[in-house]
Amino acid sequence: MRHMEERITWAAWISFLLYALAAMASYFHVCSAVFIPADNYMLACGSLQNVSFQGQVYVPDSQQSSISLRTSGDGVISTSNADVPSPIYKSLRIFSEPASYEFDIRQPGRHWIRLYFYPLSNSGHDLISAPLTVVTDDMVLINNFTFKNSNHSDLFKEYSLNVTSDSLALTFIPSNNSVSFVNGIEVVSVPDELISDQVLAIPNAPFSGLSTLALETKYRLNMGGPLLTPQNDSLGRTWETDGKYLHVNSSAVKVSVDPSAVNYPAGVTAETAPRLVYSTADAMGDPNVTDLSFNITWVFSVDPSFLYLVRLHFCDIVSKSLNTLVFNVYINSDIAIASLDLSSLKGDLSVPYYKDFVSNSSNASSTLTVSVGPDSMADYSNAILNGLEIMKMSNQVGSLDGLNSVGDLRPQSRYSSKSRIWIILGVVLGILVAVALAAVCYYCCFVVRRSKTNPHSHPWLPLPLYGNSHTISKVSTTSHRSGTASCISLASTNLGRAFTFQEIIDATNKFDESFLLGVGGFGKVYKGTLEDGTKVAVKRGNPSFIAKVADFGLSKTGPALIKLMSALLSKEALATFDPGVLRRQQLTDKSDVYSFGVVLMEVLCARPALNPVLPREQVNIAEWGMSWQKKGMLEQIMDPSLVGKINPASLRKYGETAEKCLAEQGVDRPTMGDVLWNLEYALQLEETSALVDPDENSTNNIPGIQLTQLEPFDNSVSMVEGINSGTDEDAEDAATSAVFSQLVNPRGR
Repeated sequence: MRHMEERITWAAWISFLLYALAAMASYFHVCSAVFIPADNYMLACGSLQNVSFQGQVYVPDSQQSSISLRTSGDGVISTSNADVPSPIYKSLRIFSEPASYEFDIRQPGRHWIRLYFYPLSNSGHDLISAPLTVVTDDMVLINNFTFKNSNHSDLFKEYSLNVTSDSLALTFIPSNNSVSFVNGIEVVSVPDELISDQVLAIPNAPFSGLSTLALETKYRLNMGGPLLTPQNDSLGRTWETDGKYLHVNSSAVKVSVDPSAVNYPAGVTAETAPRLVYSTADAMGDPNVTDLSFNITWVFSVDPSFLYLVRLHFCDIVSKSLNTLVFNVYINSDIAIASLDLSSLKGDLSVPYYKDFVSNSSNASSTLTVSVGPDSMADYSNAILNGLEIMKMSNQVGSLDGLNSVGDLRPQSRYSSKSRIWIILGVVLGILVAVALAAVCYYCCFVVRRSKTNPHSHPWLPLPLYGNSHTISKVSTTSHRSGTASCISLASTNLGRAFTFQEIIDATNKFDESFLLGVGGFGKVYKGTLEDGTKVAVKRGNPSFIAKVADFGLSKTGPALIKLMSALLSKEALATFDPGVLRRQQLTDKSDVYSFGVVLMEVLCARPALNPVLPREQVNIAEWGMSWQKKGMLEQIMDPSLVGKINPASLRKYGETAEKCLAEQGVDRPTMGDVLWNLEYALQLEETSALVDPDENSTNNIPGIQLTQLEPFDNSVSMVEGINSGTDEDAEDAATSAVFSQLVNPRGR
């Protein structure tokens, strides 16, 4: 009997061991699929000991061997006060000068950067008023944030950056004679496949290049479910509840299933979103309305000057059979997904699915809305949403907070080694440019010297190699009547007012950043006020990548610009684009020429490209301007302040140039080099008219030009070579040709 008991006990042990081995195998199988970050920095800044928070262990920043802290004059503050929002806020590090944390990156790619701020009261500094500015090597994360101007007692920021080098520098920049500080930092690897490079821009345009942009998490919601902390997420994310964002609370009802019922398909994992997100949802409730086709809508506050990545998470946990749940998805007022049938798309129920979109705010307002509602053709009236993420996308200057770039904010002396390389390259390129300019100047001086000694020289002003440089200085010419040299300033040539740099400095209050209106491809634009009270916009050129009209540049941005134009640009902005661009989905150099033609009309008429408040025929300046240009009456719509002050021949050449730029077919448009040449010629006509008497203000009677007397010609006869109708206008064209031929040898361009 005892022997039998021993056998049973031994069998039980064997069964237990087999069960344990199976459990361990299952455990290791699951763990092998869990993402393990190559870089995983958790720092408790200023702390003297490890800090446990939300299932994570944060180590003191002074004890992490794989980072270096470059700073001077910093301080460490800690407290035992239990009233702080979380343990990570019990300590902080203060910086009185710019300071950088440099992290060793083992595996380049997407990384979370998470920052924690809480202004401890026992720091000896006014941390509530301290401006917080944080940048990386090439991205602005936070710019001039203060708790004084916020309704938050603490601040948590989460970013997703694509780190492409073997190091990452986070720089904290104090300003206004204050200090900066930080309580906690996380730098953690993220699966590269989490963010795709290509997404869909609303309403229906492809968008690529997302992998090069930085993202800031603005909202991450678990629809119909509870708050999820980093302990519930394999990537350490927080998912908040959605109730406070519902437009109508009663429009949604919470639904849920056992998380184990969720079946991840290929390409979707727990890193995409946890099971606890896909196992809960908001479905259509009873909003007490007669129309049963209402939508569930969530409303979010956003910065209208940025684009946003919107990720929608779906999982059909409400249907009992396939193909019964069909609904529409909207972002703002645009339909994002029409007739979405999750079961048909995934082939089963309770299968996670997500979709990414790029969008901006609603009609340039400060809100972004997401809605789901039933399809009108569906048999079953319902719609669901399981999860939602909204992430701000970095702008054209590499910022997630304002219009300042890293170069505007980061002290030059604190640049990292990678930035120093670019500085060195910039210096080398600057030297090469200086040498080239010196050569050009030498050449120009040589040509001018020869022209002065040429006894057959004429009073025409020389066309410069790159634009009219003489328009910003005094012009030396010879009087036709007296034969003596004279200097004519811009004012006397009636070409407008020339401003000294000091006047511009005074008008913009030394380019005060508070006067900043915007940032363009070639520099910043500031508002200013002249001494007489006139309001002006001043563009301060960036001395570094070189603005020139012959390289207008829109086509250089490639397909990425087209993908967003129809969806994201305002009607006013679209009015400057070649109408064929949206049809062909392709930008060319000739598209730039069209846009420049619109700019020419804007300048001449002193009005925007599109003005919806005007009568229909005047709304679009390109169409309106060309209708008057073809009548030969462009002066009827030009800026009233210019009427009677422009040489008719110069205005005619200007109008012809704009008309050619705005040709319907790109093949009929000139090159930007031709446009530049024609504008220089129009300027020559205007400048020459200012040098002669009023009765000589015509290309038919310019001093020094001997025009061939044209014989009468029968208007009914035409010539294939050198067509001449015999009209007065053609006579003037012939005169213009004679003038034009004397400007410069055409082979010189």
